[in-house]
Amino acid sequence: MKTKTAMRFAGGYGLSVAISGIVSLAIIPAIIVAAGSDAWATIAVAQAVSGFAYVFAVYGWGVIGPTEIASRPAEDRGAYFFDSLLSRVWLCLVILPVAIAIALLVVGHDALLTALTVASGVLVALGAGWFYVGESSPIRFLLIDTLPRIAGTVVGAAVLIATGDVIAFAVLQLAGVVVSAVYASWNILARYPGWRFGLSPIRATRNLAGQASPVVMSATASVYVNVPIVLIDLFLPQATAVYALAERIVRLALYSTRPVVQVAQGWVPSPLPEVQAARARRVTLIALALGALGGIVYGVAGPWIGEILSGATLTIPVALAVPMAVNLAAILASQLTGFACLTAFGLTKALATSTVVGAIVGTLLMYPLLLWIGAPGVAWGLATAELCVLGVQLATLFPRIRRSEPVGS
Repeated sequence: MKTKTAMRFAGGYGLSVAISGIVSLAIIPAIIVAAGSDAWATIAVAQAVSGFAYVFAVYGWGVIGPTEIASRPAEDRGAYFFDSLLSRVWLCLVILPVAIAIALLVVGHDALLTALTVASGVLVALGAGWFYVGESSPIRFLLIDTLPRIAGTVVGAAVLIATGDVIAFAVLQLAGVVVSAVYASWNILARYPGWRFGLSPIRATRNLAGQASPVVMSATASVYVNVPIVLIDLFLPQATAVYALAERIVRLALYSTRPVVQVAQGWVPSPLPEVQAARARRVTLIALALGALGGIVYGVAGPWIGEILSGATLTIPVALAVPMAVNLAAILASQLTGFACLTAFGLTKALATSTVVGAIVGTLLMYPLLLWIGAPGVAWGLATAELCVLGVQLATLFPRIRRSEPVGS
């Protein structure tokens, strides 16, 4: 990828990431201060449940969709998108009620708020951000996919602050998700004719063929990312709000580095093996440095940031901040070593293996550690899982990047 192209992509998608990140950051104190920590905990748990359900609702298109769109001629893109939309609509119809029911069982109260929050999280699967990435349209990604969703959240937050009505916030946030999905679908199908309308569930099911692998990998990763807060809400509900705050700061930090990953994904691949090895080596060093920096910053500033975001109503203890810092450090590194480096060498099986190893380790450790030391134990289980993910990736990658570095790589 040429430097100017990389800068344009980083700027275009980076602007979407920056706006989303700023809004997500601002929403936290709005909810906690205006609606209370109980409402914040309810929303956080509902979002965790919807995050897992989303993986099945989007069914791999978020992973393989950009590559498929980029590789297809323009005359085939409309049909591909409509087929995906048909399948995703049917999947949402099946998955959404189940996800709401599970979230209601876990939360046990605030039924309407829980249902609306889950609906917002699952119906994001109907969006078209992946399509705009595939057709290299960062401006459409921003204006059509991102801004309507953000507008719903911002207007909802304003209403929440003015009235204290958290249900109004959830309704407006859901409205933004729906408007974004409808607008994006109309935009794509109007620009790319050649698709055939249909509502058949049989046709929708056939479209799912060949996409099981990315779904399994995403679902496996989602288990140990979203399960911790559910475990805490079930067995240690008094710690849910604080853990959710600590975990949300980690996610915002990861979200802010997406443009770095996107640029690295385009820069590492090269037809010359020695050049690719040198580039991967550089990105691996950057990944480890970025991880270390992010972990240190979180460990030192995490409690302070949490106090600011919660309006001094919640405090992240050092015992929780430290494992969260380790967790963040490992993920910051592994998202580069995995998605930018392993994929460049065609080592997608190793990427999947690292995810499975992490899921197994995290699943085995979280519950016993929760019973032993409480919420920090869950965080340590998650941190250990992510360190295992990074370890598997580095062990696989190291033999590929030991080649001598060519001049001018």
